[in-house]
Amino acid sequence: PFLRPAIFTDLWPLAPAAIALTAYWATLAPDLTWAHDGADGGDLLTAALTGGIPHPSGYPSYLLLLRAWLALPLEGPPAFRGNAFSAVTTAGAVGMIALACALLLESRGSPRWTARLIAIVAGLLIAFAPTPWSQAVITEVYGLHALLTAILIYLTLRMGARGQVSGPLAIAMGLTLGIGLGNHLSLTLLLPGLAVYLWQARTRIPPGAVIRFTAACLAGLLVYLYLPWAARAEPPVNWGDPRGPRELLWMISGRIYQPLVFALPLAWLPWRLSGWAALLIQNLSLPGLALGLIGLWRAGERDRPLLYKTLTHVGAFSIYALGYDTPDSYVYLTPAYLASALVIALGAWTLLEALARWRAGAPDGRRGWALPLLILALLSLPAAQAWRHWQEIDLSQRADAAEFGRKAMEIAAPEALIIAASDAPTFALWYYRYGLGMRPDIAILNSNLYAFDWYRRTVARWHPAAVAPEGRVLSDFEALLRENLRVRPVYLAEWMVALPQYSLVVEGPLYRLRPTEPRSTQP
Repeated sequence: PFLRPAIFTDLWPLAPAAIALTAYWATLAPDLTWAHDGADGGDLLTAALTGGIPHPSGYPSYLLLLRAWLALPLEGPPAFRGNAFSAVTTAGAVGMIALACALLLESRGSPRWTARLIAIVAGLLIAFAPTPWSQAVITEVYGLHALLTAILIYLTLRMGARGQVSGPLAIAMGLTLGIGLGNHLSLTLLLPGLAVYLWQARTRIPPGAVIRFTAACLAGLLVYLYLPWAARAEPPVNWGDPRGPRELLWMISGRIYQPLVFALPLAWLPWRLSGWAALLIQNLSLPGLALGLIGLWRAGERDRPLLYKTLTHVGAFSIYALGYDTPDSYVYLTPAYLASALVIALGAWTLLEALARWRAGAPDGRRGWALPLLILALLSLPAAQAWRHWQEIDLSQRADAAEFGRKAMEIAAPEALIIAASDAPTFALWYYRYGLGMRPDIAILNSNLYAFDWYRRTVARWHPAAVAPEGRVLSDFEALLRENLRVRPVYLAEWMVALPQYSLVVEGPLYRLRPTEPRSTQP
């Protein structure tokens, strides 16, 4: 009952979602790509196609939904369909955050048509922000992350508008949170802001609602049981091989990436802060940022729950993104932009209210043009945002990872071993070798992952002749190279300076490894 009036009988949020999806589809990558820090796409697609497990935390919610999506009778290669899944989920997030903005304004006294117009503008402004848009055109988990974030924001506002947490709302909130944590663990950063909002709004939370919320959240988290179940089949992509409790905890906790959390050297913090400020302006635009500041001022005057909620959301995700020591940590800011849509909408309504008061006292000759002009200005904001960022986001003619993967499969000699070190070439090769089943005679090996027991077991099962000759797994990487060079062609997928005792000969996108004098032909 709490959802039916807003979604099923009133379909206006489909308008901003459809506009966003149209733009996303026009700029969608046609195949596998490394653009927009999308190297993980090959890993996620291969895991979905082979029933495997991608890198920590395993992303079981995303993986199960992606597998279901890929099973649909849609045209195009799996990589294109994976990209399309991101477009659809991100467009869903746009519609959902627009619905949340309208709910906020209507609960504060805005007329319905005004609230919906402003909500569409605010939603589309975020839709065409470069960070969420860039993740909507590649295979990544952040489109689903944005959708689940927007749903949680909407449900929280629904609770605040009602003044209490009902049983159905508690169940919907808990289930969304549990499934969301099965997609990306950073969703936990949303919880402080949601709790602050409900507390400040004096929302009544009965004990029964707490029990229902907890039970629903735990039910959603059961999605992580997919990981040990999938690992039992010993797929070719089987990160952590999480069949046991200790291995499962290693996967879920993302222990391999924990050293990167708040690991940014302090000397780099000023540059990261300046980058954060630039991203805020790029994603919200200067007019959108001005509206957001007006909305924050209005919230500080009359709507403290919204003020504290927005500041907590933006602060939590910003601190996490600033401290995470990777070049692509900017994508963690997407929930902060979604939360900012609320105060942008409130700022726009504040301007319309001020205009209404001015029109009431203005001469008759000046009343006619002011309102249409302001509405036109608001509608132009997302259009200007789309025009400004279209070219930099557009991947409709780009499939660099696909070109690399296909060419590598063509160039490699029969029974070859291809070695990679970094994510981009490794995941692209996995996609073509295991996901699409090309060149089953070729073995793919990642030199960095070879230090892990679970990885050596996996490649030994799939490529015993290369990794476990005579039934014995070679644990030393140098010994593995020497053994393979005696009996098969060995290629590198990228230049590795750690192998000075071998010469490298360029063959297409690969480097043929030869055990000769330490003299090499660099690209």
